[in-house]
Amino acid sequence: MKKFVVLILTVVIVIIGIFLQKNLNKNNKEYELSKITEYNYFISEENDLYGVIDKQGNTIIDSKYTKIVIPNPEEDVFACWENEKISFYNSKHEQLFTQFEYVEPIKLKNVASSLNYEKSVLKYKKDNLYGLIDFKGNVIVKNVYEKIENLEPVEGKFIVEKNSKKGVIDLNGNKLVDVEYDSIISDGYYSKKDDYRKAGFIVSNTTNDGYRYGYINYYGKKILDTKYNEMSRITELEEIYIIASDNGKFGVYKEKKRIIPHEYQSIVYDDNTEDYIVQKNKKYGVISKEGKEIIDIKSESIDSRGIYLYSKKTNSNCVYDKNGNKVEISFDKTIYNTESEDYKISTVDNNNITSYGIMDKNGTQLVGETYRYIEYLYKNYFIAKDDRGLLGVINSNGKVVLELKYDSVQKIKQKELLQVIDESTKTTYIYSDDMKQILSMQNANIDIRDDYVLIYNESEKKYLKNDGTIIEDISKLKLTNFPDKIGEYNKKQVTLENIYYTKNIDE
Repeated sequence: MKKFVVLILTVVIVIIGIFLQKNLNKNNKEYELSKITEYNYFISEENDLYGVIDKQGNTIIDSKYTKIVIPNPEEDVFACWENEKISFYNSKHEQLFTQFEYVEPIKLKNVASSLNYEKSVLKYKKDNLYGLIDFKGNVIVKNVYEKIENLEPVEGKFIVEKNSKKGVIDLNGNKLVDVEYDSIISDGYYSKKDDYRKAGFIVSNTTNDGYRYGYINYYGKKILDTKYNEMSRITELEEIYIIASDNGKFGVYKEKKRIIPHEYQSIVYDDNTEDYIVQKNKKYGVISKEGKEIIDIKSESIDSRGIYLYSKKTNSNCVYDKNGNKVEISFDKTIYNTESEDYKISTVDNNNITSYGIMDKNGTQLVGETYRYIEYLYKNYFIAKDDRGLLGVINSNGKVVLELKYDSVQKIKQKELLQVIDESTKTTYIYSDDMKQILSMQNANIDIRDDYVLIYNESEKKYLKNDGTIIEDISKLKLTNFPDKIGEYNKKQVTLENIYYTKNIDE
């Protein structure tokens, strides 16, 4: 009987656990950071007043407001100002969120986005305190804070304030940093994969001796106490490395572990060599990323140029690699890595003039330093500039494959294509990655999309695949997210937040 009861209780606990987990996942999914894939609504301007249109050009909100914000262009929610008074409406012009004293979109601070406001939540006020709601008016965070602001430059995280102390919450209202600090800033970490969402927090409190800084990671775990004079994260590294000053002496921490003691006047991380250039007793040396001294602290100065470290001493100059080994190259020669493991760029400075050349991965000089500029392009091709300031393309053997006579030569971003411009004839040329000309067009504009490139002027349009193949049948292409018929709006400005599209949009 007892075994049966235990079994029943176990089953019940498992069921409850599954239920709670499902609800937790649902909640996290519901309030995760919104990703915009379609622009359904746009702001229109007429006679210095603003309204809203949809992507077909239909009027949704008449142009009668002094300001309009569309926080999320996929959501049917518009913030409309009449002078200082703000109201929210949907596409049926029904007023929203009337149960709250005040609602407003949350302004983003220095977030690299075409949208200037939080896309997932809004801020509301009730009883003179602030909380968060979603775009349907559901309360996510109760009104318990004196202030709620975007955490610069991280979207989806918020600095909250209570009793003049600050903390951090996320979209779900989860407390990431306790409300107990005088100031909080993002550590500035950024990655292409996670954006700023894995940035940690540098926190501080005021003492009789000034500010004292500490560090909390992106999970809300305290890493370093608030006892340091200065603090910064090495943002080039995915792992958490912190440079901190204790009573004016700098050291380095990896998470909580101190790997360089507090005994240096300055510590600078060099991303090229992944080493620290340190100063002590007015002399310079180099310490590896993990804290091992690799160049003794005896130099008058140490500069990082390209892939090497350049040390000046009283009686000699030396060049070192990232491991502290001496390198036999001229002190005025600098070598840079390229996007290709097979090639490097070399430069030599002479009478304040920098000349460029090409080397292979073993350091063999392939092209001498005879050009005013060289930039790796792709395959074995390089953009080159001559003494006249004109551009063309050479290969790794120094052979000219595109004559140096153009004003602009550049790779089209994320495409296997080259854009070349001759300003004298106002002609744009498009080349494939094997340096074959695909087309030319005068007075051309270029519009780059995920799956195609549009080259156009007033009289013609050409659509290209990412590899340069001309697309003859464009019926299956998703040509644009912007209004495909503007109608009467052809002479008006159509905006998405602060971005103005003044030309006709008629694709």
